[in-house]
Amino acid sequence: MNVMFDPLFCKILAAFDGSDPSRRALDHAAKMAAMFKGELILLTVVPKLSLPIFPSEGFGHASAIDFQNYQDGIRDQYRKSLEKAEADVRERYPHLKVDAVLLEGRPSEIIIEEAEKRGVNLIMMGSRGLGGITGWILGSTSRRVADQCTKPILIVK
Repeated sequence: MNVMFDPLFCKILAAFDGSDPSRRALDHAAKMAAMFKGELILLTVVPKLSLPIFPSEGFGHASAIDFQNYQDGIRDQYRKSLEKAEADVRERYPHLKVDAVLLEGRPSEIIIEEAEKRGVNLIMMGSRGLGGITGWILGSTSRRVADQCTKPILIVK
């Protein structure tokens, strides 16, 4: 009888935002992907900022150019963080197939879409542990992904 070994977690998506919990999740994801001789998709999602519009009620306003410059600056920070994380993973695991991806949008939606599109076996992401009122007001990307995604998810604190 010929039995083939099919690693359960051979294609792992690590959601990375530069936070300490996401760094810990990436570390676990890279170790696991290397152990299974699999593939690591390192995903960073730049949140699209919304600009409140205040007509001339005395609040002042930010021009569209200022807002775009601010969004560009945030995108650049996320890109640099992603590039550093990718370089660190490639240095520690030189034989691991790594695909670093930078996208823009609502993080929970993009994580779920990419996981489905790429057929990953596992999503690993960090959780900042914002509970109570703060977590309720700000929302939780990890909670939204866990609630809406059908893929296995490992959340690291």
